[in-house]
Amino acid sequence: MSLKSILLSAVAILCLSSSSWAYQRVVLLSPAAADIFLQLGLKSKIVGVTRHIKGFPDAVKVGSHIKPNVEIIASLHPDLIVYSTSKHLPQALKIKVKARYYHYDPKTIAQLFEEIMRIAQMLNVYPRGQKLVAQLKNKLAAVKKLSSHPRVVYEVMYIPYMLAGQKNIVSDVIAQAGGINLIQAPKKFVKYSLEKVVQLQPDIYIYQIGPMNKKPLPPQERLEFKTLKAKFLKVNELAYARANTHIIDAVLQLNKIFYRWTQHPSQK
Repeated sequence: MSLKSILLSAVAILCLSSSSWAYQRVVLLSPAAADIFLQLGLKSKIVGVTRHIKGFPDAVKVGSHIKPNVEIIASLHPDLIVYSTSKHLPQALKIKVKARYYHYDPKTIAQLFEEIMRIAQMLNVYPRGQKLVAQLKNKLAAVKKLSSHPRVVYEVMYIPYMLAGQKNIVSDVIAQAGGINLIQAPKKFVKYSLEKVVQLQPDIYIYQIGPMNKKPLPPQERLEFKTLKAKFLKVNELAYARANTHIIDAVLQLNKIFYRWTQHPSQK
């Protein structure tokens, strides 16, 4: 066999092995990414999850996404660790566990689709990723066009008071539904004041209920908002603020609300 033939054979074997290889032991430190792995049928690949992630009964609990347990994770011998923020990724973990560390934090729905395809490729289920993205895009196609666009504010936390900025996926959810996020700061969370919100005079004020905003005083009961002529809308934080497949349903729900708003001038 010639040298050229040997090299071509080696390249073919390398390509075949790299295309068929996939990560086998995954630890999920990103609650938002968990839904993607479930939707792609990758439950059996997950060996560790944070304590608030559900749907993986055979996976070991490895602490919280804020304080993951390094020793437990190391004992699982993962080859892939998925996390959402470097702030909560211990340096000791990187030193002790030699795995691939994958940062999952899509800030738009387009980026969400890209992440689904990357994960599907890493786990060697690319066709499943294509099918899932196609299904989500098909659902998104049901969004109705609006004759006018409501001006929106989205409350992340009441105390300390923070709103969703342009780098929060909620901002893209609002845009995809036909609204305009009035908070234009290029941040995920923006510290603001209630008085400034009154000056903005939003058409719709959305406030989330969930881990970050457990028991806020309803906005319509706040003295600062007594002159605010807005429609107040309470939503589930886990359905709106986590970058996974559920936010497509959030877009559709919000689009229906925005559409009704355009049909009733008295609500403007």
